[in-house]
Amino acid sequence: MSQPNSDYLNCSHDVGLVKEKFFTYDQPFEMEGGFLDEFTLAYETYGELNQSADNAILICHALTGDHHVAGVYSENDAKPGWWNHVVGPNKPIDTNKFFVICSNCLGACKGSTGPTTKKASGQSFGTSFPDLSINDMVRAQKILVDHLGVSKLFAVVGGSMGGMQALQWVVKYPKFSEKAIIIAATAQHTVQTIAFNEAGRRSIMGDPCWKEGEYECKEGPRNGLAVARMMAHITYLSDHGMEEKFGGEKRLDPGKEFEFSVQRYLDYQGEKFIDRFDANSYLKLTEALDRFDLVGESGLEENLSKVEAQTLVIAFSSDWLYTPEQNKKIASALHALGKPASYIQIEDMHGHDSFLIDSPPFLRAVRLFLQGTDQEEEKRSNIDGFRKLKNRYEVKKEADFRVIDNWVESKSRVLDLGCGRGLLLEHLRESKEVTGLGFDLDLEKAISCVARGVSVNQEDIRKGLQNFDDDSFDWVIFSRMVEELPEPGEVLKEAIRVGKKVAVSFVNHGYWRNRLNFIFQGKRVRNEVYPHQWESSHLSNHFSVGEFEEFCQNLTDDKLGYSARVGRKLFHRGDWTGVCKWLPNLRAGLAIYEIIKEKN
Repeated sequence: MSQPNSDYLNCSHDVGLVKEKFFTYDQPFEMEGGFLDEFTLAYETYGELNQSADNAILICHALTGDHHVAGVYSENDAKPGWWNHVVGPNKPIDTNKFFVICSNCLGACKGSTGPTTKKASGQSFGTSFPDLSINDMVRAQKILVDHLGVSKLFAVVGGSMGGMQALQWVVKYPKFSEKAIIIAATAQHTVQTIAFNEAGRRSIMGDPCWKEGEYECKEGPRNGLAVARMMAHITYLSDHGMEEKFGGEKRLDPGKEFEFSVQRYLDYQGEKFIDRFDANSYLKLTEALDRFDLVGESGLEENLSKVEAQTLVIAFSSDWLYTPEQNKKIASALHALGKPASYIQIEDMHGHDSFLIDSPPFLRAVRLFLQGTDQEEEKRSNIDGFRKLKNRYEVKKEADFRVIDNWVESKSRVLDLGCGRGLLLEHLRESKEVTGLGFDLDLEKAISCVARGVSVNQEDIRKGLQNFDDDSFDWVIFSRMVEELPEPGEVLKEAIRVGKKVAVSFVNHGYWRNRLNFIFQGKRVRNEVYPHQWESSHLSNHFSVGEFEEFCQNLTDDKLGYSARVGRKLFHRGDWTGVCKWLPNLRAGLAIYEIIKEKN
């Protein structure tokens, strides 16, 4: 036994030795493209099911993945599972807390019933294996999960094809899973993705050794399958990532078999793949992916209307197979329906395969979504700046938060634009049963919202508001962030469209000390409210109480049939504690306004 294997097996953060298991369902199983007399699923489990049988997490694998998620099979076979850095004791999917399940999906070739499975006649199914769907895979998994005695899933998690299975899970069984993490996925293949898959399938079927799918075990269209894998693998990477990987030694010896380093790499990927995967399984699974469509004729919102799981959608900036925009559509549809969902986008150069990489922000997001905030997260919340709130109990220390808290009615639906770490929404949820959604472009802050169970959309506010219908929210809140927006007037008008009331708080730049500072020193103020030098500061549209009131006098949209007026307003002096009741444009340091929309 080699020393590295011993080190691995003794590691307290890994699940160690694991055993492959098999479950056979011995009754007829109807599929969308036919039926099976019975089926078998290969699977692995990690951790222990609790007494109430509700701490299970189901992991769904990607197209060419399998059920071996974590741990090793033996001391001599110490290759860890494909998500070993995610699943294990004290890891993001913590096997000390959760009972983790992963099955090789129906139709695959790693022990589950699929084209390689032998029928009663002794011949393999081959191309006669029924056409299957993502829904068929999920229904088979549900039978397995029931067999294992799980009363309710704590979460279903998956990336790529696994993310599509996770999405299908919460649609098909809306009450069965408390949470869902959908990673680098889509609700519907684009035409380009279908085209790539079709080209891969043609390369398999065009191989002389395919023999109409009736090839012998260990034989078959190896060249065609290798080419299909090469084509697919290119879509899993990014242009930047490939340049980083191969740009330095782009060209090898022109006289050798491979003139370019990327050719050698793709050849290696193809050769490695054909030794572990079946061509007919590849055909069936890619066809199932292409058929997956939660948009259809009725639309994505209609098909997601029954979802109850708290959902986290994670996209990667360099993923061009299932782009951030495709992932965002899933979250946006859930937001439009008022469902508890969050969307975050992680900057990573590894393309579609980024969810397989050891990425700290990704691991942190998964951990906090499943396990909630912890000491590390509390430390991160203690940041520099004029707003140093650490938890929701300190919300009432902030002048504008205190006022907004008084204004917002119980059980309202609230949109917090520039929500930061989600402390206000967390407070309103716990104290007034508010249903909230926050917007913030900062990934660090968005993940903090995830840790608090606050729904957040990491997206540009101007673009995100367009996804909502009129009167989607009872309140839209701008807490000291209007100044940071480009074209803030247009954003405010859009907020009035989607909200019935809007709360706006801002620092009054007409405050008398600001005026004196500019008169006598000839430069802008720099203090805890304006902490940055001009050359390092963010976009700042400093304005005064007087300018804001002039703007509010013209909040009428004849096309949409509404007007808006100022309701309550409150001003605080420069110390932000005492109330300012006269000459607010001169004496107020902070202003808080209520804008009320009225139908014409």
